[in-house]
Amino acid sequence: MEKKRVLIVDDEWNMRRLLEIFLISEGFEVKEAQDGYEAINIVKECSIDLIVLDLMMPEIDGIEVCKQIRES
Repeated sequence: MEKKRVLIVDDEWNMRRLLEIFLISEGFEVKEAQDGYEAINIVKECSIDLIVLDLMMPEIDGIEVCKQIRES
């Protein structure tokens, strides 16, 4: 059975690490992005089953990231 792929998007390294450790221990494959632009590019390149998205990030916030991902 193929692992479900989760994308963690957060500008805080500690938060990404904490979520990554937990999700890997639960059997998920984890990808991560430190900003919204990186997240959009990852979603374009590979299949993602779930996104854990921080709303308050510099440059492009989580709401705008969500809108752009839905459009593509």
